[in-house]
Amino acid sequence: MLDENAVVEAVCSFLGQKGYVIKSKCSTTEQGIDVCAEKPSTGERIEVEAKGGTSSRQGSNRFGKPYTESQVIDRVAKGFYTVFKMKGEGLPNTRFVLAVPDTRWFRKHLNPVRPACEAAGIGVLLVTDGAQVKMFTSFQL
Repeated sequence: MLDENAVVEAVCSFLGQKGYVIKSKCSTTEQGIDVCAEKPSTGERIEVEAKGGTSSRQGSNRFGKPYTESQVIDRVAKGFYTVFKMKGEGLPNTRFVLAVPDTRWFRKHLNPVRPACEAAGIGVLLVTDGAQVKMFTSFQL
């Protein structure tokens, strides 16, 4: 079960394998864009909003337990709000991505909006419990 910090780490590793240099990353105790990366060969930037499948705070009611379906809906909605807000800032040569755990609830609530994500040019990455990252949308890195 992946918390947000584990999703961020997996995405950073994945982007590094794709030729991106991680410019910054935030943990759950920090504010800001979760991952900012740049491909030196093209100058293209990627900004990632990450959501976890469980709480990263020890002592919280959800620590070590998967989020319920309604909590996943909330994470997806807030994640997309943040991604579209970043996109709305209009940074040149920047692409925007939501990264979430690859679970049944996340897939269930991402499937209906996949066409809209693709039309808007928003990428979605799914991260497995084994820290493997795969594209959910046709977004190319």
